[in-house]
Order: sequence, then C-alpha cells, then structure tokens
Amino acid sequence: MNPIEDWLTQPGGLADQLRAMRELAGLSGRALAAAAGWQPSKVSRIENGRQLPTGADLGIWARVCSASPDAEQALLRTLDEVQATHRDWKRRMRRGQAAVQASYNRLVEQARLVRHFETAYVPGLLQTPEYARRVFDEQVQLHGLDVEDVEAAIAVRLERQRLLYAPGKRFEFLLAEPVLRWLLCPPATMRAQLDRLQSVIGLPNVRLGVLPLGVQIVTTPQNSFQLYDELAMVETFIGETAHRDDAAAAYGRALDLLWQDAVTGEEARRLIVRAAEALPLDQPPPGAPP
Repeated sequence: MNPIEDWLTQPGGLADQLRAMRELAGLSGRALAAAAGWQPSKVSRIENGRQLPTGADLGIWARVCSASPDAEQALLRTLDEVQATHRDWKRRMRRGQAAVQASYNRLVEQARLVRHFETAYVPGLLQTPEYARRVFDEQVQLHGLDVEDVEAAIAVRLERQRLLYAPGKRFEFLLAEPVLRWLLCPPATMRAQLDRLQSVIGLPNVRLGVLPLGVQIVTTPQNSFQLYDELAMVETFIGETAHRDDAAAAYGRALDLLWQDAVTGEEARRLIVRAAEALPLDQPPPGAPP
C-alpha cells in the first residue's frame, strides 16, 4: 500500500467520509456515478483508496449527495491533509524494512515515469546488494528498529530493479556528485557500485545525469526527492512526505531546472570513473597478514 492509500483508507479518512456521505444520501455507487457523469469504477476506486479525488471531484460528490457547504469544506480540508502526507520512519518500519520496500516496488510498478534527484545515496533501483546492505544496516541503528530484516529488505529492493527493463516505463536519475564521493562503505563495495552506475548509461529508457561540483549552477540542490508520475516523495532523517498536485508539480519544475546544469552520457561517465579512481586502496581486515 502506498502512503496516499494509507491516508485515504484509514478509519475516518477521506474514503470513509465519502462512503458515509453517499450512504446517508441513500445512493448506490452506480447511482452516484450516473448523477456525476462518471464511470461506476471511479466511485469504487475512490472509496477503496485506489484513486485520489480532485477538489472538483469532491465538489461534485457533495452536490450529488446534497451535502451542506460545511461538509464539502470538511472534505476539502481532509484532501489538503492527504496531499501532504507525512509518516515517520519509526512507525513506517514497525513491521520491518522489507514492507517499506514492497510499498516502493508498487509505486514503481504503477508509474510510467520514475524520476530521482539524490544528494546522499545511490537510488535503490541502481544499488548493488552490498551497497543496499550498508544502507539498511544504517536504518536499523538510526531508528532503533526491533525488526532486523535486512536480508529480506535487500531481496525486495533488488526485485524492484527488474522494472528497469519493463516496456513502457522511463527512468531519470540525477545524482549530485557527492553521491559518487560519499564513502559510506568499504572502497571495494563503492567501486562495484560506481561500476553498476556506468552500466545503465545508454539504456534506451534510462536517463542518468550527474550535477557536478566545482562549476556554477543556477538551482541549489536542497534535498533529495523522487517523482512517480504525479506523486512526489521526499525522505528525511525522520520520515517521508508524499505530495500531489501543486506541490508535486513544484518538485517537477525544480528537477527540470537541476537537469539544466547536469552532465550526461560520456561526461557523466568520466565523473563516475574519476570518483572510482579517487577511492582509497582496500584495507585488509584486522589481523590479516601484511
């Protein structure tokens, strides 16, 4: 389930409110759809949390149900809350990290265009198993997780990577150059990860770019974010926030501006190679013979 769906279908959430309004008006789903000029499936999708209604949809729903202006405004306020959904990582990961990864797999499965801007980590869709293990181990420590399912989370994240080759999908990955330079793991692991990045350059449905250091840029890379069609996801130390509509569109515009200063193709490959060459030599494990 994705974070928007969580909020739509929680007890007393928007889906519950809309269903109660329809039932109070004595209307079936088909009757409401007919009066609104919609397909019956749209009412079903909204009431089951599979489609986020627009403000106009809520206005039509309220009028068909002869609801009061105050009731319509209450729906619109709930929609505003849904459109800026925030969940903290501690609660999000209470069932383990694999469940969180499965929800992101569904986001990628449902999207036609997936876009990442990253300032810290290599995107999960491009991570090697060893790099992913380092990321998940950190989350266990950072959030004091009771469920340590790192290996399961890695497996679910790697399953997502098959979607890179799915027909009809497009991917854009823009990495700030520090992503290539942060030494989050042993040099050998990072070297393999940088090699993996090179392997996606040139894939027909993938655009990979690097926002370089040491050159003047127009737009400041303030934070990482992801876009799944019209849904924006913003992750921080403490949680994730989902945005739609105007807020998501603002992230899309910011990403377009960031791409204007990015390098792609062979220029991006050169920066990746340069980062690999700058890695320190691997250190032998403690106690190993010189």
